[in-house]
Amino acid sequence: MEKNLISKEKNVETYVYTFDPDEVEVAEKSVVTYVNQHYAIPGFRKGKVPAGIVRNFLQEGFDEMVLENLSNILEEELKEEELYVPAVIIDQKREGDVGTIEVQLHRKPEIKIKELGDLELMIPKKEEVLLNYVNNRLDELRNENAIMEPKNAPVEIGDTVKIEYSIVKDGKTIANKKSQELNVAEDDDRPLVKNTIGKSKGDIIEFNRTFEGSDNEYFYTIKIEEVYKRALMDLDDEFARTIDPETESLEELKKTIEEEGTASFKSWQKDFLRQQAMDKIDAIMEIEVAESTVDYFVHRAIESSKKDKSYDAYLKQAGSVEKLVENFREGIQDELKKNLFLEEMAAMENIETNDEEIAVYAENSATQWGVSVEQAKQFVNTREEVKRDIHAAIIRNKVLDIVVERAKITEIEPDIEEEKEEKSENTETESNE
Repeated sequence: MEKNLISKEKNVETYVYTFDPDEVEVAEKSVVTYVNQHYAIPGFRKGKVPAGIVRNFLQEGFDEMVLENLSNILEEELKEEELYVPAVIIDQKREGDVGTIEVQLHRKPEIKIKELGDLELMIPKKEEVLLNYVNNRLDELRNENAIMEPKNAPVEIGDTVKIEYSIVKDGKTIANKKSQELNVAEDDDRPLVKNTIGKSKGDIIEFNRTFEGSDNEYFYTIKIEEVYKRALMDLDDEFARTIDPETESLEELKKTIEEEGTASFKSWQKDFLRQQAMDKIDAIMEIEVAESTVDYFVHRAIESSKKDKSYDAYLKQAGSVEKLVENFREGIQDELKKNLFLEEMAAMENIETNDEEIAVYAENSATQWGVSVEQAKQFVNTREEVKRDIHAAIIRNKVLDIVVERAKITEIEPDIEEEKEEKSENTETESNE
């Protein structure tokens, strides 16, 4: 078998593998043997059919089977190659007693990492963040400890309403007479909240709704069980003592909240800078990747979405097949860059992890997973795929910590309005029914 490079584009090499007459003859004999073992040809005993008869019996299929046999040989040969994606056969043919197979070999794309010190990251000033944290926390405590007075009047902005609701989808009840208390805020656009405004205790409300990106329709039935007027306490020393009997004054309560905020800020700052560094990877790397490599992953992503029944929803959201492919392409290119960057940095910096670090990660994740620490550790030890994911997460964080350490970090004034919008979006996501 002779191997000849015919073209190279970035990380993709195209070769023609040529099989000489002797190799083709061996493949022919293999085909004849296979046919004798698996087919019955009229007029001949099974296993005793001559090669010429087999060729005539199969006609064009004979050469196709010979080429398939040769491609299997090539596949074994390519197992020794270091490939980023499986080899792709472009063309295969037989001309006389010679066979040729043209194949694309996708190597791992090369990347170049620039000087990390040129990367600029921004972080809000600690003092301003803590001030906002204290003020927001005080607002939360006022709302949590509001004085609730039942009222015999329609629901208004600022009230709290206790409801009992049921949800039906496709004739099936998915929530049956569940109770919930809702704070009716002016900027809360959820139908579950908006539809209560103007209604009174004992009223029954019915409406349909669908969620973005879905054709599923949900039928809601809501009964208003109670309406409360909420009166917020004044921010004074009495309020502080109500929140914490061991606290003597509002200033003392603020100091306690600030200490909580300082601990939270350190954890938040680390995650914030890591994510910012990940989002700015484009600025500190160059990549050589062929379009055909990206095409391979796009095709695989589309086929996967069809199998898990998410394709139609993606298509509806995109608006057209062309836009959907473009969306997949952009996402895959971004993911390729990030994964290759993390791999290259981990290799350059000799970053590794071990079982002890994985166990600590599982222990710290137990609460988030909703299990005990021992259950979390057992879960990791018995699920290899989970262990691999944790390993990747630890490596990722170590790489990003190095990037953050070497980057230029600038303190800026926090964008209060942006924080409010983000908080509102998070509340909507968490509270939607």
